[in-house]
Amino acid sequence: MLKSIYRTIAIAQAATAANRLLQFTSPRMLEDMGIVKETFIADTIAKVQAEFDAEDAAKANKSVRKMVNHMINPNLAGAV
Repeated sequence: MLKSIYRTIAIAQAATAANRLLQFTSPRMLEDMGIVKETFIADTIAKVQAEFDAEDAAKANKSVRKMVNHMINPNLAGAV
């Protein structure tokens, strides 16, 4: 539950930062940075969500490997 709250806050902060960047940056500067004003906030939120998803996938992969390692009996690993 706390992880969900933390992620919600992090995504909201990223959206707020993106919105402030758009408010205080001229269209010329945005163009120079390669930022499309219409999709920048959504893109920023998607990037943060992708980072969280990648972190979850890495943690799930690690736990599966750990589980498999515990299932294999090292005394019998080469017996077959």
